[in-house]
Amino acid sequence: MFLNNLVNYIASHATVLLLTCMLLILILLILVIYTMVRLSTMRARYREMMRGSQTENLEGMLIQHIHEVEKVSAINTRILEENELIRQFIRKSLVRTAMVRFRAFEDMGGDLSYAVAMLDANNDGIIFSSIFARADSRSYIKPIKGGSSEYPLTDEEKGVLREAMAQPLPIQY
Repeated sequence: MFLNNLVNYIASHATVLLLTCMLLILILLILVIYTMVRLSTMRARYREMMRGSQTENLEGMLIQHIHEVEKVSAINTRILEENELIRQFIRKSLVRTAMVRFRAFEDMGGDLSYAVAMLDANNDGIIFSSIFARADSRSYIKPIKGGSSEYPLTDEEKGVLREAMAQPLPIQY
């Protein structure tokens, strides 16, 4: 009896049921197409993300990138240590120089005497001086520590020392 009633109901409303089924099939078809488009987009993005990786999955790629970052970090640490050693070496290098030629004696022609200051970033270094006279010439080397010398400096040596110390450093230490 139940089966007969169901068959009679379907027969009397066949058109409505058919249209309803067709509408549901159309909605499902639209959902399937939308899902396929989204899946295709996600696959393309996944392939783009995995590009350059030798692994096939996301976890493997992340582990590979972590190892690469660790290598780069170790190299960066080593470079920073080497950079500090180079900075310490450069601080002791002669980076400021100045020179002056002068006439030591009024009765001598030409500027044959000279003074040269060579300093590091801490204003430590030396001053070379050479005094030319008619009969002889004399050369002097005076150590400089912190911008001054324990030996007396001539006016020319003081001037060349001030000129050298006034020069800017080529890089900041």
